[in-house]
Amino acid sequence: MQSTNQWSCGITKIMDTFSGKWRLNILWIIHKNEGIGFNQLRKNTNGITNIMLVRSLDALLADGYISKKITGEKAPFHSEYYLTDKAKSLLPLLLRLNDWENNSN
Repeated sequence: MQSTNQWSCGITKIMDTFSGKWRLNILWIIHKNEGIGFNQLRKNTNGITNIMLVRSLDALLADGYISKKITGEKAPFHSEYYLTDKAKSLLPLLLRLNDWENNSN
């Protein structure tokens, strides 16, 4: 689903950002491991390919949910990923959704 100017409600924008299998998982892993590097993130996201991880990280960066810190003076550089305040404000809502699903049966 891609939101457009004609259909741009908040729910649609969130669904665009978090549709698919990986982005919420990545967000959660970064939440649990602030400052996690790319390779460790890949190891903790079972089954993800490098290209899908890169695409997912790029989307989360572009939408302002994560930030990236690059360290090192020469290659290979080290990347660390952190949640932004925007993502941190989303976590309580995700936890409530999780609780709602677990208790709705």
